[in-house]
Amino acid sequence: MMETGYAAAVNCRAIGELLFNRFILVITLAYILGIAGGKLWQSSSYAVYLPGILILLVLFTAVRFRFIDCFKAVLILAAFTAGGAAFIFAQQPPAGGVLNYTGEPVYVEGTVDDEPIFYSDNVSYRLKVHSVETADGRFSVPGTILVRVYGDSAETYWFGEKLRVRGVIIEPKGLRNPGGFDYRYHLKSQGIDALIYPKASMVESLGRGELSRPVETALRLRTSLVKVIENSLPSPSDSLLTAILFGQRQRLPEQVADNFRRAGAGHLMAVSGLHVGLVAGLFLGVCRLFRLQGRVPLVIAILLVLAYAYMTGLRPSAVRAALMVSLAFGALILDRENDLPSALAFAALTTLFFNPLLLFTVGFQLSYAATISLIYLYTPLMELPVFQRFPLPLRSPLVITMAAQIGVLPLSIYYFHALPTTALFFNLCLIPLITFTVGLGLAGAVTALAIPLVGELLIWASRPLLELMILITSYSKLPFMYVTVNPPGIITLFIIYGIIGAVLLIYYLRPDAPEGGKVSLFLSIKTLLLPVPAARRKARNWFLIVLLAVFTVVSLKNIIFTDCGKLTVTFIDVGQGASALIEAPCGTVILVDAGGEPSYLGSPRAVGERVVLPFLRYRGVREIDMAIVTHPHEDHFGGFLPVLDQLNVGTMLVSPVQDGSDYYEDLLEKALSKGTVIEQASAGQTWSCRCGMLLEIIGPPQTLYNGSKSDLNNNSLVFILHYGAVRILFTGDIEDIAVKDLLSSDLDLRSDLLLIPHHGGYLESMPALLEVADPAAAVIQVGNNSFGHPHPYTISALEKSGTALYRNDLHGAIIAETDGTVLNIYFIEQDFAVTGGQ
Repeated sequence: MMETGYAAAVNCRAIGELLFNRFILVITLAYILGIAGGKLWQSSSYAVYLPGILILLVLFTAVRFRFIDCFKAVLILAAFTAGGAAFIFAQQPPAGGVLNYTGEPVYVEGTVDDEPIFYSDNVSYRLKVHSVETADGRFSVPGTILVRVYGDSAETYWFGEKLRVRGVIIEPKGLRNPGGFDYRYHLKSQGIDALIYPKASMVESLGRGELSRPVETALRLRTSLVKVIENSLPSPSDSLLTAILFGQRQRLPEQVADNFRRAGAGHLMAVSGLHVGLVAGLFLGVCRLFRLQGRVPLVIAILLVLAYAYMTGLRPSAVRAALMVSLAFGALILDRENDLPSALAFAALTTLFFNPLLLFTVGFQLSYAATISLIYLYTPLMELPVFQRFPLPLRSPLVITMAAQIGVLPLSIYYFHALPTTALFFNLCLIPLITFTVGLGLAGAVTALAIPLVGELLIWASRPLLELMILITSYSKLPFMYVTVNPPGIITLFIIYGIIGAVLLIYYLRPDAPEGGKVSLFLSIKTLLLPVPAARRKARNWFLIVLLAVFTVVSLKNIIFTDCGKLTVTFIDVGQGASALIEAPCGTVILVDAGGEPSYLGSPRAVGERVVLPFLRYRGVREIDMAIVTHPHEDHFGGFLPVLDQLNVGTMLVSPVQDGSDYYEDLLEKALSKGTVIEQASAGQTWSCRCGMLLEIIGPPQTLYNGSKSDLNNNSLVFILHYGAVRILFTGDIEDIAVKDLLSSDLDLRSDLLLIPHHGGYLESMPALLEVADPAAAVIQVGNNSFGHPHPYTISALEKSGTALYRNDLHGAIIAETDGTVLNIYFIEQDFAVTGGQ
């Protein structure tokens, strides 16, 4: 009886601790859940209701059984609502802002409010806009524009300088393909609304602009420190030290940056708790040297770490670390116990309050995943027998590195589609070097402002460490040290972290578990599982049942709502080119073309590396049953070059025409060396799979076109995809002569969906093709180009026929889904919204 009473007392005490002393943790979680709800709200998906239902059920149950009172429930609900509203509001462009002036030449005046960023072919400036001048007059306009100046410029413009820029304001593109990079969201999370790309001659300085004195002081100080480093060290050591101290990687040579990424050590160039802690430690160490003690050094240390975070550009990892260190020092100043979970929650809440968009950025998620892992994984890992064998000076850094890697690895694989297999080894080698490098580099840069000779000597002392880091990471280029993998789905990601959490719960719920501040969150959960008096047992059980039910629905929603037996065709947005992925319900995968750039514009394989391969990994494609190269033009086959490097391809179906580029010959040789069967196809052939999908080849004819305006285009593979009663017609780049021959044949060209030939270029026979094919919808695979695609005549013909038109340049990836009876068409808009339907 006494034990039951004691357990009940522990329950009440721990619950009170969570809801009173750590109520900030609950508010932060509710605010984060609200932001997630705001993002789902924009998707117009049924999933938008899940966060709301979850929090209402939990609050109702908690209030009903008196876990919390109504006032706290209202505060939690208010935090949830505020999070959703903040996200939606942050996504909206400013009223009357710069996006109202896109598409036409204008003059923009504004102030540079950050350091310029130098790239190999341009200089980028962040411009806070004051006014926009059009043919109709000059208007005061809010907003921020990223100005990229191309060409050789005799002058560099700095922060605080007012500029007048002539050019066309461009709205950045959002998410173009599922699982791809949302450039619009990325810029918006940095406070940038639009882009403008002027030549050097189209930019002029108007003198000093409007910039707050604190901002200007911080930026000038950072610039001075960077210049000291650049003057003291040779390249690339200077660039690496600048990246480590201030997170500015743009000066770092691409090869060095890539080596750090492959080594799984890219986080060392993101200002984090290590860097911020060293700043505070350096200052307090100097104070201790001069026998300065008490509260004043702690207050100054807080100001210094906040200033350091500001100088780095308020990156999420820097803000989190600075706030946590500040709260820890604040607790010492006020003689209060330091509470890591509450400090972490406050740091996250503060960061997201000012910018809720950061929640869905990679840097924010990796930063907090690493920190949470360090808090809760350090103790259990230290107790593992495998680590007990190491001496304590080696065991501690080993465990810290392991804990951080466990926390960030699932997210890293999810976002970067790669597994740095030796990340633990590289981090163990690099972290001790980073510790001394940050100390020497930062102390030297600051000292050089007052005593140049001493400061330069300290910076120079860091050079051997920097060169050793460059040497160590260069070994990441060895085989098997960096393996590309298919990323887990979002549900799988939650399951992985759920398993990690469950293992930790088992550890912290054992009878002899530590009960310090580090495990306070788990102690609060523990109260739900301990024996409780009979009067409260029913309440506890109902609370657990509600949580379990909500978790089950959230976890299984993809299984519950999965559509079976459907064929999916995704017309991938590869810019000016073509690529489509066909996924049959039986698992057969066909890739029709893979995009690519003409060799005179760049590397034909670049689109495959940047767009096609990431999309295939996102879709979980491990091998391709058939690759179809409609014809040997680089904007259709170039992307296959990197695809063949990474994936097995069973069969490659190609046009019989032989007149291709050297890159095409390389493609065929690579395919043969990988064991791919190459087959030349022409009209009359068919190919089928076990689920009933059939490809009917209807072009080119047995006698190839010779002497036409473009033999390569006209000899494109043309085929009809049959699935049940649904027909999709793929036309490659055929032109009028080939289209007219198809129309004059006895072939049944009727189709539910038509891929418009040659990226929507001019076709005299387009009206006749639309009349015979009679498609309900059409797709044009097109991007920015100088060919005039799509041609106005083609667009007019489609409008007159009443055919629904989908374009990659306007809609991003276009997804056609069918069960063999009904064809539904969706397209990607910003924030992964799925819209439309045929």
